[in-house]
Amino acid sequence: MEQFEQKKDDGSAKKHPKETIIIFTEKQIGIHKEVLNKPFRAGEGGFFIVTQGFIRFQCNLETITCSVGRLYFILQQSVYVIEEISEDFAYTGIVVNMDFLLQNGIHATGSEMFLIAVSGMAPPYSINKSEMHVLRDLLLTIERKLQPNQSPYFKKEVLQHMVLAVMFEATSLFRKYNDITAIKLNRKEDLTGRFLNLLQKNVKSERGLQFYATTLSVTTGHLTKVIKQVIGKNASELIDAAVITEAKMLLGNPQLGVTQVAEELQFSDQSFFGKYFKKHTGMSPTAYKKWVRNGDNNLF
Repeated sequence: MEQFEQKKDDGSAKKHPKETIIIFTEKQIGIHKEVLNKPFRAGEGGFFIVTQGFIRFQCNLETITCSVGRLYFILQQSVYVIEEISEDFAYTGIVVNMDFLLQNGIHATGSEMFLIAVSGMAPPYSINKSEMHVLRDLLLTIERKLQPNQSPYFKKEVLQHMVLAVMFEATSLFRKYNDITAIKLNRKEDLTGRFLNLLQKNVKSERGLQFYATTLSVTTGHLTKVIKQVIGKNASELIDAAVITEAKMLLGNPQLGVTQVAEELQFSDQSFFGKYFKKHTGMSPTAYKKWVRNGDNNLF
């Protein structure tokens, strides 16, 4: 099975079970509006560069804005919601799954690629024009090699090395602009980070503040106060937001009915889930399923 692919102009791409590589370019500008306010989970990790305009999105409930010249690392399995895209927005990037990295010599020890994936640190980095041109040229070269009219001889090997080159180039910039060893979180930031990680892992099964406070060995009052100071929102608000985001992703799956979604999120019954969802979104789960576009809503 061919392990490299190019994202189609309609934004879709085949789902390969192993060693998937997807290159996306400015060609997909026209489809971007279709993904607004529709949460999705990034199946693979990678990066993109904004080459024109801007984009504002949430990653695990944190709002991030990327403008021209910004390099952003996509966090695998993180939940994204695209909030706004400028009319002239354009981006170029690549996503690579972990199987490819493991099969091609990028292992957990000593690799910034893995540190990026597990650290949860993904602020956009402002890179200079020279650095942006290097990354764009590498991506365009890979894109050309993916064309069917290219020589088939050693195509797989050439692409493997080219993809590794662009990934190492990007991670060298990550290392340049972000010294992991120098980052020290204060106690409030550390507690907030642990809460968000815990929430991401337990969003389908735990909606009560007490569970998170007990697991983190603090009182509900202390947790609420700290989260409010660091993020500006109550812990309960973040829990509800995470549950609703997860519900929206599940409701966007045409193979799941409302009852199945309620069961997946461990609500006692469909009626309770419906009231909870409508309270936070203003629409019923059934209405949301009709509104959301079936298919691939992923921007990357």
